[in-house]
Amino acid sequence: MNYSYLPDVNVYDGVILGRVPRQGYQRGWGLLHGGLAARIEAEPLFQRASAAGITSMVTTLKRMNIYLLMTRFLSKLPHRHIIEFGSFKGGNALFMATVMQEIDPFAKIFALDTYTGMPRTDKAIDAHNEGDFANASLDGFRNSIKDLGLRNLTPVRGLFEDTFPDLPHDLRFGLAHIDADIYASVKYAQEQVWHRMTPGGYVVYDDAEVPSCLGATQAVEELIIEKRVHSEQIWPHFVFRAGLGHEDALGSSRVRELEARVRDLERLLGRKTLEVEVLKETLAAARGKKLSWPLSPPPLLA
Repeated sequence: MNYSYLPDVNVYDGVILGRVPRQGYQRGWGLLHGGLAARIEAEPLFQRASAAGITSMVTTLKRMNIYLLMTRFLSKLPHRHIIEFGSFKGGNALFMATVMQEIDPFAKIFALDTYTGMPRTDKAIDAHNEGDFANASLDGFRNSIKDLGLRNLTPVRGLFEDTFPDLPHDLRFGLAHIDADIYASVKYAQEQVWHRMTPGGYVVYDDAEVPSCLGATQAVEELIIEKRVHSEQIWPHFVFRAGLGHEDALGSSRVRELEARVRDLERLLGRKTLEVEVLKETLAAARGKKLSWPLSPPPLLA
C-alpha cells in the first residue's frame, strides 16, 4: 500500500518555531478541504483498524489524523513507540495497534488508564466528575487484544502518576495521545512525557478543544506559556512537536532574514568596492604626474 499521498501546500517546508507548519496544513487542511478524508476512508488498513474490536469515542476525523501520523510521518522519526494517556475501553488503542502491527511490528503501544473511571477532578475547572466513564472493562479490552492477535499493545492499569514512572526508562515515544479530559491528568501527562519523546515526536490532544473539557484546555494553555511552544496543527485536534527546539525555529525564520541582509550587504559592498577601485586608479594616475606648484606655498601677492 502506498501511504505517501498528501496534498501539496504552498508553505515553507521546514521547521519554524519548533514545528513544521506545512505538515500541519497537509493533515488538517487536507482532511477538511483537500479530499484526504475520502482517500483515507478507502484505504483497506484504515478500514480494518476501524473495525477492530471495541468502538472508540475518538471521532472519525481525529482517528484519521492519528492514522495520518502513523502511516505518513512516524517512519521519519528515530523511535516510533506510542503511549496513550486515557484509553477508556481501549477502542482507539486497538485501532493504533492494528495499524502499527502492519507497518512497524517492532513499535510498542502502551494504553494507560484506571479502567475504573475518572479520578478526583478539580471542580474549579473540570466539568467531569470522579467516577465518570466507570463502565470500562479491562478484561474486555484484554480479550479483544487476544482475539485480534495484537502482540504490540500493553494495557497499563492505574493512575498515570503511579504507572508511568514504572515504564521502561529507555523507551522514547514517537506519538503521545493524551485523551484524559481533566486538568490534573492532562497536566501530568504532558509534563512527564515531553522529555520522553523522540526528537520531533508528536504530542496529540483529543479533548483540548472540546466544550466539556476546559480543564484539558487550561493544561494545554499552560504548556504553551511555560514551554513557549507553538502548535503544528489545531484541527481536528491540537498537535505539538517535542524536541525540535527554538534553535531550529531560528534556523528557518531568522536565517531567511539574515540571508536577505547578507544579500543587501553584498550589493552595498559591491558598490563600495567599485568606488574604492576607481579612487585608487585616480590616485595612482595623479601620483604619476608632475606637480604644477612648489612644495612650499607661493608668497602672497602684495
